[in-house]
Amino acid sequence: MRWLAAGPLVLSTLYLLWQCYNYQHWLGTLARKLIPTAKLPTVAVVVPFRNEAAHLPQLVADLLAQDYPADRYELILVDDFSTDGGAAGAVKFGERARLIRLADFPPPPGTVAFKKAALTLGISRTTAEVIVTTDADCRWPPRALRRVAEAFSGGADVVLGPVLITPSTGLCANFQALDLAGFQLFTAATATAGTPALANGAHFAFRRDSFYGVGGYAGVDHLPSGDDVLLLHKFAAEENLRIVYSAEVDGLVTTAPVADWRAVWRQRIRWAGKAGNYQSPALSVAQVLAFLTSAGILGALVLGIIYPVFLVSGLLAWGIKGVIDYILLRSVCRHFGHGNALRWYLPVQLIYPLYLVGVGTAVLLGAKAGWKGRRAT
Repeated sequence: MRWLAAGPLVLSTLYLLWQCYNYQHWLGTLARKLIPTAKLPTVAVVVPFRNEAAHLPQLVADLLAQDYPADRYELILVDDFSTDGGAAGAVKFGERARLIRLADFPPPPGTVAFKKAALTLGISRTTAEVIVTTDADCRWPPRALRRVAEAFSGGADVVLGPVLITPSTGLCANFQALDLAGFQLFTAATATAGTPALANGAHFAFRRDSFYGVGGYAGVDHLPSGDDVLLLHKFAAEENLRIVYSAEVDGLVTTAPVADWRAVWRQRIRWAGKAGNYQSPALSVAQVLAFLTSAGILGALVLGIIYPVFLVSGLLAWGIKGVIDYILLRSVCRHFGHGNALRWYLPVQLIYPLYLVGVGTAVLLGAKAGWKGRRAT
């Protein structure tokens, strides 16, 4: 019985070592300095949007106010069959923002990857050297685009930009904030280690030639989501492409939290539902280890009702996980000036194993979630 009770401790120790490895490479990311050349590349920011009338005007205003030579970047908005009049918010910017409607170039019957189709359409309408993607509910600080471009002029082929949740109040919003902060650390660590695993379409950039060089979304266009991570994995399979994470504080893009726990659940089901199509060993290891560690902790606590040795093991394992997670999240949040989210760390850590095991189990059992009126496939 005692050897079985040691299981959660073994898993949490492996988790600790894995997170120490990630932390080392996160610190390496912060220490690395890209030296840009004098010449900045031409850039096209492509924004696919669907029913974002409430957010789009703010984003467009941010992007048109970037500290970047006006003759070296363009803004392309692609309307993905919006039904809320969101395109009207784009039209008012006139020639400063180019609006393209996916309905005017309808994808073939049976298409499920509409966002990928919108991005592909937008990319096909520019000759810019660099493509930057973002989401309509994001906010861009004035120097963010310059920071991305400087990474390319410094030799990068793909740039993963930082994204965090807009500072908010309440457990639900700060759960998302700390969760996304953890994703940022893992994104940076794996990129610096040479095994890029995660990307976020809210702040993702690549050379246009590289996009066409890997065939765009061919091979992953049967999936409704994954326009960021699955494309990153195609880039990572090319040995000659340099993929970097930009940790510049004034390049941080923020995004609004989803409204409630039900929306969090559906969002995470969508994210986790792509796991079977990932082509990243580093990401697979992360998912399995995080799931097993949380499952081991919960299992030990349940068995601890009958066998005290399991209760001790589960609490110790939870403590190990909690300490290393806090150290890493504190580093990310303080670096980007989002330290207030750490006030919610304890309640988030208490519910996180339940969330992780719940989402993982639901996906394994076939759970799916739609998006903005579209059914999951």
